[in-house]
Amino acid sequence: ALVAAAAGLADGDYVETSRRRNEQVREECRAALRARGLRVIPSQANFFMVDLGQPVKPVIAALRERGVHVGRLFPALPTHLRVTVGTGVEMQAFLAAFATVMPAAA
Repeated sequence: ALVAAAAGLADGDYVETSRRRNEQVREECRAALRARGLRVIPSQANFFMVDLGQPVKPVIAALRERGVHVGRLFPALPTHLRVTVGTGVEMQAFLAAFATVMPAAA
């Protein structure tokens, strides 16, 4: 695994392509959530936080029941959902599950 990781990092084109793909998927998902009227904290990372305006713990559980795993509760941000950026297909699955869990936000 370490050899593969080192080889991947040594391939500048691969790293740049992966970075651009991650950025594109992250921004598409953030835009979809903002279109629902949600506040999404700006991010340059492989995750972002979205303020649901309600306790996040039940939403995390409901998403998990639908096979979508998101980040844990952050006690200092009890209404913020941590979403790790996945592939385009994974993020579409997240958005679909999210719409069923939070229909008022849809």
